[in-house]
Amino acid sequence: MKSTEVIERGLVEKKFRKGMKRVALFYPSNYAVGMSSLIFHRLYYLLNDIDDFYVERFFMDSIDEYGVLKGVERKTPLRNFDYILIPVHYELDYVNIVNGLKNSGIEVLSRNRRRPKVIVGGPVVTSNPEPLAEIADIEIIGELEAVWRKIIDIMTSDVIEAGLGIYVPAYGKYEVRVAHAESLDSSDFRRISTSGAKFDVVLEAMRGCPFSCMFCMESFISKPARYKPFDKIKEELYKLRERYRSKITLVGLTINSHPDFRQILSFIREEGMKVSIPSLRADLLREEDIEIISSLGQRNLTIAVENSERVRRALGKEFSNDSILNIAKYAKRYGLSLKIYLITSIPGESEEDIKEVIELTRGIKKIGVRKISLSLNPLVIKPATPLQWLPMNDYNTSLRKIMRIKSEASYDEISIYDPFYALVQGSISLSDRDIIRYLLRVPDTRKSSFRAVAKDGMLSYALSKKEDPLPWSHIKGYVDEESLRKMLHDFLEKMHNASASSKIIF
Repeated sequence: MKSTEVIERGLVEKKFRKGMKRVALFYPSNYAVGMSSLIFHRLYYLLNDIDDFYVERFFMDSIDEYGVLKGVERKTPLRNFDYILIPVHYELDYVNIVNGLKNSGIEVLSRNRRRPKVIVGGPVVTSNPEPLAEIADIEIIGELEAVWRKIIDIMTSDVIEAGLGIYVPAYGKYEVRVAHAESLDSSDFRRISTSGAKFDVVLEAMRGCPFSCMFCMESFISKPARYKPFDKIKEELYKLRERYRSKITLVGLTINSHPDFRQILSFIREEGMKVSIPSLRADLLREEDIEIISSLGQRNLTIAVENSERVRRALGKEFSNDSILNIAKYAKRYGLSLKIYLITSIPGESEEDIKEVIELTRGIKKIGVRKISLSLNPLVIKPATPLQWLPMNDYNTSLRKIMRIKSEASYDEISIYDPFYALVQGSISLSDRDIIRYLLRVPDTRKSSFRAVAKDGMLSYALSKKEDPLPWSHIKGYVDEESLRKMLHDFLEKMHNASASSKIIF
């Protein structure tokens, strides 16, 4: 990525002067993905608010001809910095962290590295910090607002100390509580406006989720649900529109659970704002919501159907196939295309469940929705969820299920997450510190690069049943392990109550 390829506005102009701390803000993916991340923008401005900090941004495509990471701002090599802050959201990006450091002439393992110090955070780190424990000097467990002042003190003083939400892997495993922000009442309107991002300007309307879907790691680690007050959302919408003159994307795990969701939609319509609405929880959707969304100019309605009605209810989604068909009727009525998220390869899933999913898509097709897009994904089991003790389906089983749905379901277009990558992602997510022996051998995130380590046993983390204590049992979140076990028991009980004629597929 070359800076001349994109137009950026809103940058902080600051030159390095003697005595300043050099802080690298490194997103371990490409520029387009990194600049679509709200937390990346927030970190950029918060770091620059510190007078004695000099900051440059780094991405996997901000490299020179030798593959060395260079800062977007002034092409400073990554190895010249005192601290590297890395927000990470996707486990396969751990490979990019390893290679970003290695290619920049920086020791990957923290025990062999005096400088730069590496600080990592993000949802995947909060759920299980151990896969990066040999690399990071500090891992942030929880939310930025709750630990930010302490992180600034550490970088200013060069004295690393553990604390609430701050895990120092070099001390070994010890109990760490997940740190949470008390509310979302405050807003930071600053964003870098760029033509190179994948998504528009982002507004966080809520954090956490009031529901407990068995597979959803982010829901469990970010509990309790907190909603930005309606007046704050209005203020932020005004400010973002005034500053950036671009479409605003509302984000939240279940944004239509916001108590003022319909008021928010009505306000957006009254003000003539250009806003993108993300995936919505189907059991909370009403015809009036869909009518307003259509009137805003949005052409797609996205819902997560997941699987059959039986499996859906076991996973924590209490809505019927009939309610989905009703949503499809409303989508047709208001001229919307329908995007549907599906999950297969769920422990206890039967042939009847797969058949039901296929029939459901055919029923939607008969309604005559303008366009049906399926996003078909094998389940990736994550830590900090009730399913964390269970093995994932093997590659061949997942592939067979996916290919059957692909060949028999009704849709206009389909995207499929490769079950091999699902197993790689699950293995990294569910691993302990010893996963580093595999990560060090993978040169990039291409499928071919993972084949050798997969053959050598890396996928066993995902394919094996887990025993207590789990590698991440020392991380204490809002929902304790005893409660998660009870939820797992309830899930298995519901899944095993299949009809006698249904063959269970594990």
